[in-house]
Order: sequence, then C-alpha cells, then structure tokens
Amino acid sequence: MTDIYRGSLPTSFHIFHGHILGMKFELKPEFAALLRNNDIPSELTILEVTESLKGPLHALQEVEAEIQRLTELMETMEIRRQRIREVINDHKVILSPVRRLPPDVLHEIFFHCMPTDRNPVMKHSESPLLLTRICSSWRAIALSSPRIWSKIYIPLPGNPIYSSNYGVITDESTVSKRRQKFARVLRLRCDAVRKWLSRSEDDELPHEMFSIVLSFADRWRDIDLSMPHVIYNELQSNINATTFSSLRSLKVTLSVINRGGDTQFPQIRLLAAPSLRRIVISAEALRPGNVAEWNHITHITLTSSITSKHLLRLLRQCPNLVFGNFMTAFMLSQSEDQTVMDEDDVFLPRLETLVLYDSGTHEAMTIAYNAIKAPALTRFLYKWFKYRVHPFSGISFPPPVILLLGNSALISDLSLVGDFSTQDIRECLQRAGRITRVVFGRPPPTNTSGHHPFPPIFEDTDVVYPDQFDLRMLLIGSEPVTLLPRLEYLEIYCLSSLTDEDLLDVIKSRINAFQRGEAAALKCLKLNFQRRRQKDIKEDVIRLAREAGIEVKLDLTYQPEICEFIDRLSPSFGINASSEDVGSGWMVDE
Repeated sequence: MTDIYRGSLPTSFHIFHGHILGMKFELKPEFAALLRNNDIPSELTILEVTESLKGPLHALQEVEAEIQRLTELMETMEIRRQRIREVINDHKVILSPVRRLPPDVLHEIFFHCMPTDRNPVMKHSESPLLLTRICSSWRAIALSSPRIWSKIYIPLPGNPIYSSNYGVITDESTVSKRRQKFARVLRLRCDAVRKWLSRSEDDELPHEMFSIVLSFADRWRDIDLSMPHVIYNELQSNINATTFSSLRSLKVTLSVINRGGDTQFPQIRLLAAPSLRRIVISAEALRPGNVAEWNHITHITLTSSITSKHLLRLLRQCPNLVFGNFMTAFMLSQSEDQTVMDEDDVFLPRLETLVLYDSGTHEAMTIAYNAIKAPALTRFLYKWFKYRVHPFSGISFPPPVILLLGNSALISDLSLVGDFSTQDIRECLQRAGRITRVVFGRPPPTNTSGHHPFPPIFEDTDVVYPDQFDLRMLLIGSEPVTLLPRLEYLEIYCLSSLTDEDLLDVIKSRINAFQRGEAAALKCLKLNFQRRRQKDIKEDVIRLAREAGIEVKLDLTYQPEICEFIDRLSPSFGINASSEDVGSGWMVDE
C-alpha cells in the first residue's frame, strides 16, 4: 500500500513521557493537487488516504492527552501559586508602612480625605464617618481628629416652598405614617449632629436641632443657611451674634413660601458677628440695617435686587469693602418712596472689585455712580439693561456708569455686558485709559448637545448681524485719541459682521504701534464668532508677533458647518437637539 505522506517516520523525534510529539507529517506533492479541485478520488486513493490517517490520528490523541495533563498541572500550580501569594500578602500586611504611620500623620491624611466642594454628609460611605469603620485604631484616631468634624451638612426633611403649594394629603393614615417617619428621621439626625459636633472640640425637634447647632456657635467659621424666612425667624430669635466669635464667612438664602401680602424680612443678626468679613445674601426686601453691622464687612454679594437709593445707603455703611457684587433695579415701591436720594459722596478707599447688574433708572443710577468714589478700584464688571419709562419714546441716554469710570482712574480690568451701543462703548473706553484687560459680552448659552437654544433662524450663519462692539475702533489711528493704549488681553463674544481680514488689520495695527512705542504688546485675544471662518489668520499673527519679538495667544471660535437641525433644506430643520439650557450664568470669582 502506497504511503501518500512523505517522512511520516522522521529520522529524529522528541519523546516526552513515552509519547511521540515530534513527528512531522507532510502531504505528498502528487496528492496536494486534490486539495485544489473537487474531483472524485479513486478507490485506491481513498484506501491509501484512510490508511495514512491512522498515524496522524494516533499522534493527535497523544498530543491532546499531553495537553490535558499539562493543563491539569497548570491548574494545580495556579492554585498553589495563589495560596503562596496569599501567605506573602499576609506577611506584607504586617510589614505595611501604613501600619507604622504615627497618629499625627494619619490625622493629616484623614483631613485630606474630606470633600472639598461641600460640607461632609452624615453617611457611613463618606468621610469622616467612613474613616471610623476601617479598624479600631483608625476609629480612635478619627474620633480624636477635631478638624475632620469641624464641618457638617444638615438637611431638614421636606421643603415647605413646594409642599405648601402642590396639594395636600387627604388620607389620615398616610399623614400619620409620614409624621412618624419625619419624627424618627429628625430624632436620629439630632443624635447624629450632637455626636458629630461633640467631636469637633476646639415640636420640638427642629428647635432641638437649632439648639444643638447654636451650642457650638463659637466654633463656626463658615455658615451656609438656606431656608424659608419664616423658619429663619424662629432660628434667629435664639441668635446672639457675639457668640459667633470665629465666624468669617456667611451665606444666607431666604425664600418666600407664600407671596401673598407684604413680606418684611428681619434684619440678619449674624451680620454683627465680630469676625465676619464675607457675606452672600439672597433675600427679597433686604434693607441695610445698623451701621455697626456692615462696617467690618470686606466682601459682599447680594443676589437679590435693591434700589439705587438702598445701594448708596449700604455702601456708606461699608468703608472697608474690598469686593462688591450687587443688582440694582427700579421697583414700584421706589416710585412711592418720597425721600430724597442722598447725593453725598460715598468714599470706598479699599474697594478693588465691583460687579454691578444695573437695570435701574438713568437718573437714579447717574446720582449713584457720581457719588461712588473708589480710588483703588481695579476690576469692574458691569451689566447694563436700560430702564425706560416709555420704551418706544426713542430717547436714548449714555450709560450712567461713565461717571464711575471717570472717578476710578486705576481700573485695569473691565467687562461690559448689556444694552450698549457702539457710541456707548466708545465713551466708556475713552474714560478708562489704564485698562489692560477688556471683556465684551458673555459666552452664548448652550445646551447639552452644544447647540444654542434659540430658534433655528437665529443660527443661520449666512446671516450677518451688526456687532454690538465694533472692534475696528481699536485700530491705531482710527480714532482721534487712541483707545486702550495699554490693552494686553481682549475677550469678545457673539461677533458676526467683523471679518477675519478686519481682525487681522486690528492686530497688525496694535503690533506695529507696539514697535513704535505707542501701545502695549498684545498678549491674548479670545474671540467668539457667530459665523463660519472666512480665513485662517493664525499663521499671519504668529509671523507678525515673531517679527516684533512678542508672543500673541490667539483663541478664535467659529460656528461649525451648518447642521441638519438648522439647515433650512434639511428634513430635520427645526428639531431641537436638546432643550436643556446650561449656560445662563455669569459667574464672578472674588
């Protein structure tokens, strides 16, 4: 019988455990052709192939048996290795450096385990309570670390703002169960707060909660209160501001549950805390109180509107003010107030940063800005909405803030947002010759999909809208007097009519003026366009800056190519990708 495999018994082979593993099998060339077609093999060929398969099949069985034996051996070795590793790890645990850390080092490590964006929550899965559940030694160290127990977040179950307006529960059994659950939760929370605060060293359940908190008043450095004003009234009745001897920062948000009738907020007694310096207050009908309560405050943020008259009255009580953030507005009660507005100067010698959201009357705000004297003011953020008694009268007044800009010669950082005309901006810049940084407008609001939440017609990038700020006025030589000769940083949003060529001309003129010694060197330009890019000017700017020996950072953003949601010819035109607006804030960093 012909053997169709050549070399089926090699001259040398590897023997392992009595099994032949090194045999080499090859198909004879005359039979390899059968693999390249579908011809029917002869009977003789079939017999030869069948006989020749016996050798490879036997060898395959030997190899598979050896693989099975080795696999079982590997599994046994893996189990043994794992057991050895466990023993080694147990030894390493004993030798672990963390077991030998002294308590003072662990105190510091525990302190850095605390949340930094908010106060700690009373949960076992979060520090500091989590640190008490590792081992007995860590628990003892955590309980003896006053710093990690010095902050706490205390929520009160329920929200009367919503519960009083969104229906009632008529089922008495449900009401009874909820009352019992509320009492049980608040009891546990009172006990937790008492234990928590006792570790910090250096109807009655809500009253008990307040009593527990107030008993540690001399230790609080930062307080953030957010509650309806009726609850705050009860809390404040037990407050003696002098006991808050360590209080440095206070944030109070008082809300109205029932807006019917006249709401009169109480004076905030905590303002009289002797060490208090920073306050953030959100409360309607806020009125400046005793002068002694304000004269030591250095940082004030009021997120609710006050009249220009009350603004001046407040500023007169804050001679040590360093940072101020205020909202002024015309109110109906203001028209009924017959008292004459005090036009005497308000001297603020330490004021460095001022943020104003201005929607008051032109006459009242003109008096206010003319009265404010802030010789140290260096940063000014101004948002202006013109108030018009008759909106369609066509009468236009210059921005009242011009007077403040003229009185504050050291302003170097200016931001303008609102109802400014090109002439308004020109007049503002003419009175601010020391400015090095300017911001016009604010980033357009965007939703989670990245699209602006406006009707699609306003996102048509082929439409050119007039720019509120004409950047070409910064061309050196375009104005009788050079505007912003010390400008280094420029940030503008929502440009449309300004071309890329015009922008390059402005940059070129400022760089050339720097080389002649007529203007400061530009350092950074951040511009947002409501159109598509016309020309890439970055290489030209880099070349001009290199020739002048300076570096200019250019950050230009343009609208992307038209998408299917705003393409008028798209079948998806008009569909909102998302309606969630996440960009409506104007955040100010103190």
